[in-house]
Amino acid sequence: MSARHIGLLLLLGAIWGASFMFIKIGVSELGPFTFAALRVLTGSLVLLGILLAKKQALPRDRRTWRAFAFLGVFNVLVPFGLIAWGEKSIPSGIAAILNASMPLFTLLLAAIFDKERITISSIVGLLLGFAGILILTLPQLDSQQKANIWGELAVIVAVISYAVATVFARRNTGHVNPLTASFGQISMGFLCLLPFALTERPWTVTPSFKVIMAVLAIGVFGTAIAYLIYFRLVQEGGATLASLVTFISPLFGIVYGRLVLSERISWVALISLACILSSMMLIRGAPLKPATTTPPAQAQDE
Repeated sequence: MSARHIGLLLLLGAIWGASFMFIKIGVSELGPFTFAALRVLTGSLVLLGILLAKKQALPRDRRTWRAFAFLGVFNVLVPFGLIAWGEKSIPSGIAAILNASMPLFTLLLAAIFDKERITISSIVGLLLGFAGILILTLPQLDSQQKANIWGELAVIVAVISYAVATVFARRNTGHVNPLTASFGQISMGFLCLLPFALTERPWTVTPSFKVIMAVLAIGVFGTAIAYLIYFRLVQEGGATLASLVTFISPLFGIVYGRLVLSERISWVALISLACILSSMMLIRGAPLKPATTTPPAQAQDE
């Protein structure tokens, strides 16, 4: 792994880790689905501009657009909306920790639907990862912490939705250029988010400059530019190299939450993070060995 790849990984982790901070800022004034819709609209426009600049044609067959619609629901509508809704009641750092568990659910779904082999190391990793989730969520079952547990459960459902989308994308969008696939599902995700955003009556809200900048930052960098960095890593070093961002982004998410939002991260949360990251190491095996697998249509972000 070259110094350039290390730099790109750190940059990608910093961008995706910041997404949770931007969401927390955004939902302080905007409805969660409104914020998600504006984020996706911004990202779609940036990706469309890049597609036009590269003169890449969009697919015209219905099968591909049906796949984009499915991913628009499970890779955009559900996770973006629920993570934003969840962060109304939980710290951005906690959302970043829970989001890191996505590969656990991806492995389970791949084993069930794609008949992927699960090793002893993977089983231990799964158990350790789920233990980390329980360590974080069970203390919130106290009657005075109901808002927290619902927020955390919303993020967990979002993570499961990401996993569903990942398994589906492997089967149905491998033939599509990654940039085109990202634009297709993000643009379809905007259409799915729009009706939910309208129920929040966004026209009655006048967001502050801080919130507007959060929308633009997460739309341009977290939803468009980050995917370009991710796919560059996939093309140059393989999907396994790019997947190392899973270990990096929650750490950045915690740091941003602490430094920018003054969030307090408990020892319980740090133990949970250690369990989840350790589980990822067991599941992924030797992460520095370049992979030759086909890259997914879109990486996990938030």
